[in-house]
Amino acid sequence: MAKSKPKNVICPCFDITKAEVKQHIRDGVIKYKDLQRLTKIGTKCSSCKKKTKVKFKKYKAKLGVE
Repeated sequence: MAKSKPKNVICPCFDITKAEVKQHIRDGVIKYKDLQRLTKIGTKCSSCKKKTKVKFKKYKAKLGVE
């Protein structure tokens, strides 16, 4: 049996995917700190914090949110 595709997890500590981040942006989250409050992204080990902040900004731009 083939392995399932990775879910594009960007915060392994809390299993947060890029799709989840994009959905939060669509739902009106425009500040990274608010995303952290809602999902805890980048708050446990902090190893993904810098990367996820950059991705958050990139996803907002792609979705046309400022």
